[in-house]
Amino acid sequence: MPVSDLSSLSLERPVRVLHVTGNLDRGGIETWLVNVFRRIDPDLVKMDILIASPSPHIGEYEPELRSLGVRMIHAPASNQLPQFVRAYRQALQLYGPYDVVHSHVHHFSGLLLLLARLAGVPVRVATSHTDTRNADAQASRGRAAYIQAMRAALQQSVTHRTAVSQAAAEALFGADWTSQKVQIITLGIDLAGLQTPRSVGGLREELGLEPGVPVLGCVAQLRPEKNHAFLLDVLAEHVRNSGPAYLLLVGEGGERQAIEAQVARLGLQQWVKLLGSRPDVADLLWLMDAFVLTSRFEGLSLAFIEAQAVGLPCIVSTGVPVTSDDRRFPLIDVQRLPLDSGAAAWAEVVAGALERGRHDPPRMDFEVAETTQDLTEFYIRASRGEV
Repeated sequence: MPVSDLSSLSLERPVRVLHVTGNLDRGGIETWLVNVFRRIDPDLVKMDILIASPSPHIGEYEPELRSLGVRMIHAPASNQLPQFVRAYRQALQLYGPYDVVHSHVHHFSGLLLLLARLAGVPVRVATSHTDTRNADAQASRGRAAYIQAMRAALQQSVTHRTAVSQAAAEALFGADWTSQKVQIITLGIDLAGLQTPRSVGGLREELGLEPGVPVLGCVAQLRPEKNHAFLLDVLAEHVRNSGPAYLLLVGEGGERQAIEAQVARLGLQQWVKLLGSRPDVADLLWLMDAFVLTSRFEGLSLAFIEAQAVGLPCIVSTGVPVTSDDRRFPLIDVQRLPLDSGAAAWAEVVAGALERGRHDPPRMDFEVAETTQDLTEFYIRASRGEV
């Protein structure tokens, strides 16, 4: 959707939107959503958030969102289905009426939007943020039945289908997603703030990084699909063949203990910095010399886009769906490798990227301030039945 003059869209009241997402810890979807809340005009669109997670908790972004006046609705664990459904339906009645329910929780969107339809919500949006095709193809019988049921519910309830990439679109909406009028959307990043160069000498000293030693980085939650184990093997090969390099792992998650154990087993304690979840990701990106992402699958990694935005050479797996013909951003020094090519091959490519070093930040069409305007226009026009 093109950015338009929103002042021409007169409203009697703000459009009411309920976002349904997972825990609001620092991650790609969550950071995008917080950036939207920071910029959206509440006189045009008023948004609430409902947390749908099998292990719900207070996320890192929640204090800021509450300070912005966002209503946070915590439902019971989504795997406690009767309790969750009851709380969700009550929320739709108690805090509504909503004009839009916008779900970001992949297959579970089928049930959420079906219930929203039964509650009379006129606009029901599903956004696919990830590519689960391989995992879905290998699902157990019970999991496969769940996916089939959710897809059937989604077909009966969704009014607007969106995805962050073609791979993500096919994962949620099927191989015939193009015939379903799925729209590939741009989430956006804080491009203006991110591309402002900054001094990182103090940060390097704070982290205990020796002068002259190159710095690799990965920004990703510590989850199995991010495949940090393979990344550590790559680092071990690089240190063995090309000399020392630091690896900054920015993110938190359930794989931390396994990663710490592998770091010790490989003797990489001196070179790996497990930084956890950090609010200064932009500074850390300006500290890095190359960005490495070994994910088994992604929808579209916003961390990768941010790394590109600051001019970092990037080495990513073929599970990261980026193409050189994406007009939203030009790829600069990006090399995609299959995971089965082995850690030694990856390490060789990493060494080459470190030799080339950082590039000037490129021009991009990925500014979240602009995409928030697009989203605002979409909600208004969808609530009027115009799109």
